[in-house]
Amino acid sequence: MLKTRILTALVALPVAIAAILWLPTAGLVVVVSALMLVGAWEWSGMMGLDRGQRALFALLVGIVIALVWAAAGPAFAGVAGTALIGLACVFWLAVVALLRRFPRAWPATLGQTFLAALVGCLVLSAPVAALGVIHHRPAGPALILVLCFMIWGADTGAYVAGKTMGRHKLIPNVSPGKTREGVYGGVLSAAVLGAAGAFVLGLPTPRILAFAVMGAAIALVSVVGDLTISMFKRSAGLKDSGSLFPGHGGVLDRLDSLIAAAPWFVIGLWLSS
Repeated sequence: MLKTRILTALVALPVAIAAILWLPTAGLVVVVSALMLVGAWEWSGMMGLDRGQRALFALLVGIVIALVWAAAGPAFAGVAGTALIGLACVFWLAVVALLRRFPRAWPATLGQTFLAALVGCLVLSAPVAALGVIHHRPAGPALILVLCFMIWGADTGAYVAGKTMGRHKLIPNVSPGKTREGVYGGVLSAAVLGAAGAFVLGLPTPRILAFAVMGAAIALVSVVGDLTISMFKRSAGLKDSGSLFPGHGGVLDRLDSLIAAAPWFVIGLWLSS
């Protein structure tokens, strides 16, 4: 299993970085859209839908992405893109209350098929818009890489801190392995990498500090994204959301943090401009 995970990472990471750096914004939007459609298939599977219903849900997510793209263009500028990103950010704040009350509040909230489908359309469309917005900015590809390193740093920092110092469980009903100490380690690592990324980009000192704060925030949002997908999997009795990436699971297993963090990174860029 470990060998498979390593081989998958060695193939997937260079491909992802090359796509971010060298594809035009429209090309990157197409790639991310395709991944989110796979994510839609997995999301609907966690909802307990049959194959026909899952195909319809993936089509629905594709239609939402296409409509917003048609209205806003590949840079997802204007009201349509901004509204989609803003609504996703609101959801990632609101879902914290559900995480703390899982599994008691699940049947009346995201355990409802209609609500889960509505939320799925939102959270799977928003990263497409967010990454389109970021990629279209000056130094956009580099900014996306900074975001990715924040997320990877948060994940690594959380793992190391959790393994070495983890004592207090975060939300054991959702993810028994996550600890508060792990979250602190992830926040610190992401803040350092955010500041380092801003420094490498040649940004002034105030923006370097802003990127450190953004890194800490991205780490927290990443945890929320991870826990939310864990909550869905736990309710469905699944270990992984899918099997697209051998040894790593599905799109939602691998990109849960990015799905949650990308819209908030756009907000951070707007606030720190």
